[in-house]
Amino acid sequence: MSAVKDQKRSQHCAQILFVDDEPGMIELIRDSFEGEEGLQLHVASSAGEARNLIRDRKVDLLVTDLMLPDGNGMSLMRDLQRLQPQAGAMIVSGVNSADGAVTAFRGGAMDYVAKPFTQVELVERVRAAMSRQRTQLHQEVRLRKLKDAVRRLNAARKTVSKKVDLLCNDLVGAYTQVSRQMDGVRIQESYKQFISDCNTLEQLLCHSMDWLLRQVGYCNIGIWLTTADQELQLGAYMKYTVAAENDLVDSLQKNLLKMAIRRGFLRLREPETKAHLTPVEARHLSSHDVIAMTCTYLGETLGVLLLFRDKQAPFSDEDLAALRVFSPLFALSLAQAVRGANVGGRDEDTDLFGDGGGPENGNEKQGKREDPSEWWKRGESPPF
Repeated sequence: MSAVKDQKRSQHCAQILFVDDEPGMIELIRDSFEGEEGLQLHVASSAGEARNLIRDRKVDLLVTDLMLPDGNGMSLMRDLQRLQPQAGAMIVSGVNSADGAVTAFRGGAMDYVAKPFTQVELVERVRAAMSRQRTQLHQEVRLRKLKDAVRRLNAARKTVSKKVDLLCNDLVGAYTQVSRQMDGVRIQESYKQFISDCNTLEQLLCHSMDWLLRQVGYCNIGIWLTTADQELQLGAYMKYTVAAENDLVDSLQKNLLKMAIRRGFLRLREPETKAHLTPVEARHLSSHDVIAMTCTYLGETLGVLLLFRDKQAPFSDEDLAALRVFSPLFALSLAQAVRGANVGGRDEDTDLFGDGGGPENGNEKQGKREDPSEWWKRGESPPF
């Protein structure tokens, strides 16, 4: 138990190694530091003996004579710096030389003491060196702790930064999703309001094309309706640059529109137009951006919407988003117009004919009043 206590006390004491080949100097050092609290003294009379001690035990301060029987103090100091970089060293020399002192300091010595010196002077210089060494060690420990704290703070900062980036991305994604939903609601309300005064199927088609022009810009628009025998019949067509010639309409009904029914949504741009269109369709549409989409209600295709315009002014992503919102609303409106206002439930916002009746009742109410949405049929300039 006593040996363990001595070992622990030794670990907390400052370890001084004094190296000198003169017995008198060793006795002087022993008398000066032996039994001093917080300090443990080790002595050696040669460089070889000192090196063994340096390899075997911790040394806080080396006090060595410059000239030793088997070497010199500068070489021993370099060995100490290599094996125990945290240790300090003092050089004691019998020659009072400025050059020797400069060489010792450049080599890393904390002090250079020239003989002769008194016991008091030596003790004070060793204690001063020990004090500087303790201060240096404390600073090094503090610096290591600060560096470790900085490393941990940097790691925490990177973690927080990544979490903030993820949160920002989530917020941006959520905002984008909400923004798209709001755009969809805006488009729905805009279309419902625009067709609220429609009383006939013809008015519904006219108002719908008028609304589409305002929404996506000028383009050729065709609306085909599905007949009872599942054939397609042109219900309305608005010319922008290409007229609805018989050969084009016939070819569209046999090829492009049926392709749209199979796919639900179709967009053709060069070179797709050349690969999928018939020669008649290609003659009219090869230089256009073409969109065809079905208008489906309860799984049944009630019609097909076709829009196309010059490829130099293609449809934008916002246009496509608006068309995808428009398609189911237009399908519901078609179902109400063709089958009666009770389709999908009675609702003032979706009742195309107000009185709960069909197109005939609305026609009687409207009389022969001109419909503003039919400007294109009358050859007038757009009202927008």
